[in-house]
Amino acid sequence: MKNILIYGASGHAKMIIDIIEKNKSHAIKGFIDSYKPIGLELNGYTILGHLEDLQKVSQEHKIDGIVVAIGDNFKRKNIVKAIEKATPNLQFFTVIHPTATLAQDISIDVGTVIMANTVINAGAKVGKQCIINTASTLGHDSILDDFSSLASGVTIAGNVSIGKCSAIGLRAIVIQSLTIGNNTVIGAGSLVLKSIGHLKTAFGNPIHTVKNRNEDSPYLG
Repeated sequence: MKNILIYGASGHAKMIIDIIEKNKSHAIKGFIDSYKPIGLELNGYTILGHLEDLQKVSQEHKIDGIVVAIGDNFKRKNIVKAIEKATPNLQFFTVIHPTATLAQDISIDVGTVIMANTVINAGAKVGKQCIINTASTLGHDSILDDFSSLASGVTIAGNVSIGKCSAIGLRAIVIQSLTIGNNTVIGAGSLVLKSIGHLKTAFGNPIHTVKNRNEDSPYLG
């Protein structure tokens, strides 16, 4: 069994711990968290160090890999880059809940987290460091690009392309054959009937408001 660290001692981390424990796939050795005190415990696991301690902690605990438990896509991307710089040989692990339904011909890149009761249909492609949250569906031949996320209860129809670092909010629906740009946020409960470009915040049922945003803008900004 491989030894694993989790970056980020958060609520999202609790869900990742649950998946790993259910799968009995890795031995969780603890957390790396740059904003909480070393020694603090969450769900029985201890914060072993901050980001600058990662290489030392990895050596001391014979760590094979890490999962990044950061829900915000832009922040997760930056943390992954920092980890790659600090410990270039450390592997990023993919975590998949045992209740997820996965078609045989899909592809899922490294570092992605797939939560309970999700469905990924035939021909779909999921990029690296994505989050597919509880009871979400990614339709056939759809693409979820790197560092993007589907919140709980999202429905993505077939042949949809979602760009890098984009977030689809709770229970949003995206109909077939549309494109969502990079760094774009679709608000909770939205019905997306048209393609949305890069760096946008869009919401409504159906979508009626589209605003510009920056890469680092809050999701509700």
